[in-house]
Amino acid sequence: MIRYAGKTKIILWVLAVYILSFICYLPMLLLRSGAAVPETLLYLRYGFLLVPALISTIFLLSEHAVTSCWRSNFRRISAKEIFLCTAAALTGLLTSCGYSLWQNTGLFRRAYPAPSALVYSVVYLFAAALAEELAWRGFLLRLVAAGRKTALSAGITGIIWAVWHIPMWTIRNSLGFEDVLPLMIWAVLISLVLGMAYFRFENLLSVSLLHMIFNICFLAPAKYNNIVIFAGIIFCYIFRKYKKGIKEF
Repeated sequence: MIRYAGKTKIILWVLAVYILSFICYLPMLLLRSGAAVPETLLYLRYGFLLVPALISTIFLLSEHAVTSCWRSNFRRISAKEIFLCTAAALTGLLTSCGYSLWQNTGLFRRAYPAPSALVYSVVYLFAAALAEELAWRGFLLRLVAAGRKTALSAGITGIIWAVWHIPMWTIRNSLGFEDVLPLMIWAVLISLVLGMAYFRFENLLSVSLLHMIFNICFLAPAKYNNIVIFAGIIFCYIFRKYKKGIKEF
């Protein structure tokens, strides 16, 4: 169980992240409601992704643990990590291609109309994923797990992470409940995968790469991606149980 001090820290961290993240989109929300908002304040929305990492750094500074925490989270990517990322990329590409052919939508042409667009997306989304993973897996998940590497702690972190996305989905992208709900489920499922990968390798480089791959390769609507990812999680769970049973036998 998480100690009382750990629970207090989690609550304080989540409140700080939620409040400051919402403030980043508040000017845009006020503008849409008809209020007069200085254009410079609209640039606050670009700080949304950085807020969790900033709050995490402040918490670590108060504990004099910034260097030790970040240093322990980065190492050379192993062959197993490359295999995991490759498997995720292939799964995403097959899912997206299958949906694109089924619906005749040309998902990849719309998302990446030129090679330069793909390169830009890879660079930007990896940087964004790294900023997120520093906070959500590198800080919060470790705090929630409290030394126990369980799917439950990854799931709890995923729920908090999913709720954090709501201002971006509703204010920036103007999505309704019917669109946000599948995206929240997607975020929780992806957090399970990212969390268990972090527990396995404790390497934010490979987890950030995996995070970026989900954003780049899984272009089908969230409700279809959810089915694929859920099936993949169940398959991995059964395979792991089977492998463990063979070793014990």
